Amino acid sequence: MYEVFNVGKTILLDGKPLSLVTPAGVEGWIEKGIPHSHRYDQVRDPLDGQMKYRCLYEKAGADVPFVLVNDPDEGDGRVILFDQMPDQETEV
Repeated sequence: MYEVFNVGKTILLDGKPLSLVTPAGVEGWIEKGIPHSHRYDQVRDPLDGQMKYRCLYEKAGADVPFVLVNDPDEGDGRVILFDQMPDQETEV
């Protein structure tokens, strides 16, 4: 079981910080051929209290995992939450 804490503006997963990545950032990794993988974990949506899924990425050469967020220039910059677990066939 993962423990998730929001400490100020830092999101922690099992006591370790998460980095942020946008969908465009993930596309950049794909275009550059940077190896990465993703998984989903379940968290409580702070806005409606419902359990939802978020996407966590691990990238080759990075010490901390990345959480998928909306682009702050095009949206709210919040963590992207899914009502149902998306299909995981697209691992790179």
